[in-house]
Amino acid sequence: MRTSSLSAAGNPEPLPESTTTLHDSLTELARACRVLELEGHGDMTLGHLSLRDPDGRGFWMKRNRIGLGEVLGPDDFVLVDWDGRQIAGSGGRHSEWPIHSEILRVRPDIQVVAHTHPFHACVFSAAMDPLQPFTLAADYFIEVPRHEDEVALITTKDEGAALARSLGGGFAVLMGNHGVTFCGLSVPHAACVGIFLEQACKAQLTGQAAGFNASMPTRPVREKRNSQIMTPIHWEHSWNYFCRKLKALGETADGAPVPIFR
Repeated sequence: MRTSSLSAAGNPEPLPESTTTLHDSLTELARACRVLELEGHGDMTLGHLSLRDPDGRGFWMKRNRIGLGEVLGPDDFVLVDWDGRQIAGSGGRHSEWPIHSEILRVRPDIQVVAHTHPFHACVFSAAMDPLQPFTLAADYFIEVPRHEDEVALITTKDEGAALARSLGGGFAVLMGNHGVTFCGLSVPHAACVGIFLEQACKAQLTGQAAGFNASMPTRPVREKRNSQIMTPIHWEHSWNYFCRKLKALGETADGAPVPIFR
């Protein structure tokens, strides 16, 4: 993977080739960006995913000015340090980097953070009602907290820290009248969390609009359902399915990725 650092003059400078492990991880993260676009998370050039840097320098974040479906590989990520300075990679840095820095700072278990604007979850983010299990999709979570802020963009460490507090020990948080932030122990885990959250919000909006009297499982039943489906083996199976779907829709004859547009 060809990356670059910034010189004192602010110009990119070549860096040595990254390790295979990092290259492979960023390739997988790029694939997750395209999967999420395919599954309803795309919103023009908005939205971003990040991966914790294995050397502790900060995090690799999707570069700005391109959509999730246009992220094709490792060169579409920039390395950002914990204070928001871009220290490697070509392209610009999203202004909402504190979403990533502050969650990764307080959650050492998290490897991947994402912020996107999936339509149904964005609409549901305005609701004061809890996310309910109209379908199994909501049982990946049990509870999803809701974060409120007075700003349109999370651009300061204090704002990012407040969002991290709202997320708590979970893997997803609704950002009131804005969008969602979700994360995971791995790229497949984070991608599945985001996809299932959008599915659950869509199911609830549809069910409530239908106006029927709905039956909901009790908390103990939901916890049992959660233990059965929110498992590493299910993330793996689901992730592999999404990757096969992506491959069928968006690769050239030689296997190179191509942009995905919904």
